[in-house]
Amino acid sequence: MIYGLHESSWPSTRPSTLQGHLEHRLASHFGRRVRIVRFEERASPYASSFPVDELDVQLEDGADLPLVVKDLSWAAMSPSARRIRPGFLYEPRREIQVYRWLLPHAPQGTATWYGAVTNASARQYWLFLERVDGLELRHVGDLSIWERAARWIAQFHQAFSPESVAPSVQTSRLLVYDAAFYWMWLSRARRFAQRDSRTRRVVDRIARSYTAVIDRLVRMPQTLIHGEFYPCNIVVQRRGDEVRVCPVDWEMAAVAPGLMDLASLITGWSHRAQRALVQAYRSAFGTGPRPTNESFALDLDCCRLHLAVRMLGWSDRWVPPPQHARDWLAEAERISARVER
Repeated sequence: MIYGLHESSWPSTRPSTLQGHLEHRLASHFGRRVRIVRFEERASPYASSFPVDELDVQLEDGADLPLVVKDLSWAAMSPSARRIRPGFLYEPRREIQVYRWLLPHAPQGTATWYGAVTNASARQYWLFLERVDGLELRHVGDLSIWERAARWIAQFHQAFSPESVAPSVQTSRLLVYDAAFYWMWLSRARRFAQRDSRTRRVVDRIARSYTAVIDRLVRMPQTLIHGEFYPCNIVVQRRGDEVRVCPVDWEMAAVAPGLMDLASLITGWSHRAQRALVQAYRSAFGTGPRPTNESFALDLDCCRLHLAVRMLGWSDRWVPPPQHARDWLAEAERISARVER
């Protein structure tokens, strides 16, 4: 979840410590001794709930490495994010482990992982990644590029079967979308709705038929998902005719229905554009058996309804930033009406 731009706020003693840690991680990555001869650091313009700094690194052999370091420590989280982020979602090792163990098996495009510092006793969690220069997808108006993103995430979902991700639930600290998880978000939404009579009526009406929605969600095929596959979390890099789709911010990676990511991607588009993105997603699954259009649409609506309920249950003090600013109550009401038919 994106909250706001950070300024670099590392302690003054950190750069030398950071450089030392980075040399060790690069040596492990490359399998040889590494010495950094130039090290420059500045705040990244990328807005995240955690500080991200850009690093310009030159090695003794002359190689230049454009990197970023992300500080996933609780104390480093922006005050606004810390104030409203549900505490049960915080797990600093999740994104680190996803980059280390799972994304190497994903389709090409994700940022290269160069290592991490994980020191639980010092509550220190730093993630070193390739710096991918490009535009957030939300700033790209070409629908064909969005279709590429839809195909990329479909291929990503195909790469991870339920059997392959099951062992990673514990080792990578993945979230699991089970019945209890879905009910928890509805419960939070109902609790926050008590302050407004219209919101309370709508959420209570959704709750009366939510058992069937959850039953359908838990029966859907499970895979590894990004968890927040919104266009602000997708970087598009163009080099000539080549287009690279690079999802970032894997803090909410989970085992869940793959359509959760598609639901995030299509939010806000016209019905016509949504159909194009859905078609692009489905086309990436090749010639194997597919659900009927009606069944697929209902599954996708159930995922979209969960996302709207999650937004309503995120925090009673949360005002969505511009990239997430929608009437989520109206969205939940519309989708719920379709699901009930």
